Amino acid sequence: MVCKKVFLLTPPYKGTRVKGVFSAGLGYVAESLKTAGIEYDICNMSLGYDYKYLKNKINEFAPELIGISVMTYRYKQTYELIKTLKNDFPQIKIVAGGPHISLFREEVLTACPQLDFGIVLEGEETIVELCSGAELESIKGLIYQGAEGGVYNGDRPFIDPLDEIAFPKYEKFEMERIFNKEINSLPIVSSRGCPFACVYCSVKFAVGCNFRVRSPESIIKELKYWYDKGYKRFSFADDNFTLKKQRIVDLCEALKQSGMNDLKLSCDNGIRADKVDRDLLKLMKDVGFYRIAFGVEAGNNKVLKQLKKSENIETITARIEEACELGYEMDLFFLVGSPRETWEDLQDSFDIALKYPIGSAYFYNIIPFPHTELFDWIKEKGKFLKNPEDYLDDYPILDNVPVFETPEMSFELRKKALKKAFGITRKTMYRAWTNRLSKLGVLGKILAYIYTRTFVQDVLLRNKITRKIIYGVAWLFIKK
Repeated sequence: MVCKKVFLLTPPYKGTRVKGVFSAGLGYVAESLKTAGIEYDICNMSLGYDYKYLKNKINEFAPELIGISVMTYRYKQTYELIKTLKNDFPQIKIVAGGPHISLFREEVLTACPQLDFGIVLEGEETIVELCSGAELESIKGLIYQGAEGGVYNGDRPFIDPLDEIAFPKYEKFEMERIFNKEINSLPIVSSRGCPFACVYCSVKFAVGCNFRVRSPESIIKELKYWYDKGYKRFSFADDNFTLKKQRIVDLCEALKQSGMNDLKLSCDNGIRADKVDRDLLKLMKDVGFYRIAFGVEAGNNKVLKQLKKSENIETITARIEEACELGYEMDLFFLVGSPRETWEDLQDSFDIALKYPIGSAYFYNIIPFPHTELFDWIKEKGKFLKNPEDYLDDYPILDNVPVFETPEMSFELRKKALKKAFGITRKTMYRAWTNRLSKLGVLGKILAYIYTRTFVQDVLLRNKITRKIIYGVAWLFIKK
C-alpha cells in the first residue's frame, strides 16, 4: 500500500472543558508526512464539526489513508466513528495512534475490527514507512489486522536525539480557532519519556521510559518560529521538563541571548519538586517562566511511598515555599483515594493545598489504568465499583464518582472525600481569581465567586456554547 495523501482526524470528545482538543503528537505526525513529501489534510471535530462536514471533506481530499488520534476518554464514541468511516469509505485504510493505542495495543484492533492499523508509541517514522508501501510484517511499531485480530510487530527503537524530527508548524490545524494569542499558551514538547515508576501512571506506556531530549538550539528555533508569528505564551508539555538540570540551565542561557525578552513561559503539565532547586527556579523566572505546577499527589510520606513517587514531602513543601517566594503563579496536583490512604492522610493534602498562596490546588479522582501497578493492586487488595471499560470511557477524574474502594476508604467515604477535595479546589480557584480581578474591587469578588461555582465548572463549562461565552466574558474583565 503506497499512500500519497493522508487525512488526519481528531475525534469530537464531547464533554471536555476546553475550547478544542489540541494534539501536539498529531502535529508531529503531520510535519513528518510533509517532510516525506506526503500530502495531508486535517479535521479537528472537537471544534464543532459534524460528521456530514467530515464526510464531505474526506470526499474532496480523496486520501488513501485516514489517521486518527485516539485518547482513552470517549474511546467507545471513537470506535463508532471509525466504524461509520469504514462503512462510508471501505476503500480507504484507517490507522489510529495516540495514548489509547499505545496502552491497549492489539486489544484495540480486536475490539474495533474496522480499524486496519494501529501505531504504538512514537508515530512519526512508523506512519511514513507505512505510506511507503513497506511489507506490513517488517514495520516496527505497527499493529495490523491478522486472522484472529491485531498482530503487533514489536516496538520501534525510540527517536534519539529528538532533534532528528522537525517540530510541528500546524499549518492546517486552524490555530486561530484553538488559541487566543493573548491568553492561551502554545504547547512545546522538549523531551519525551519518563523513567519513574509511579504505580498509577500510564504515561510510560504512551511515551516510553527512556528519557530523550531536544537541544536548546532546537527549542529556541521552535519558539522563535512562533514568536515571529505573534505568539509569546508557551507551555512546556513535557512529563519531566526539569529532569536534567544542566539542560534547563543551557536553555535559559540560550533564551537570554535569543532577543525574545517578553516571553510568558509555563510548566502547566507539572514538574517534579525534587528536580528543581531555588537557583534553577530563579534562573527560569529571570528568562520568562512565570507559572509552574508541582505534582504533589499526596500530603505525607506514607502515601507517597505507596505511590512509588520517589519523593518526600519535605522536599516538595520546600520547593513550593521557594517558588511562592520567587513570585511564581503556582498550581498543585493531588490524588484522592490512593492505596492505603485514609481520611487523616488526605487531610494532610488538604492542609498543604490551603497553606500556600498558590493559584489552584487540583484534586483528581485517581483512575486505575489497565497494566499499571495500581490496577493490579486494586484487583488484589481493593474492589472495583465500575467496570474498567466503562470508567475509562468516562474518565471521571473531575467527577465525584469513585470507581473503586479500599479497606481504608469505602465508597461513601470516597464520595465525601471527593466532595470536600473539589470544594478545596474551588476555594483555591476563588482565591486566585479574586487576586486576578482585584482591580475590579467588589465586582471582581462577585465574578470570581460565580466562575468557581460547581454549576459553572461542572455544567456550563462542559457545554460548547456557554463555555465560549464564559471565557469571552472572563477575558474582557481580565483585560480591563
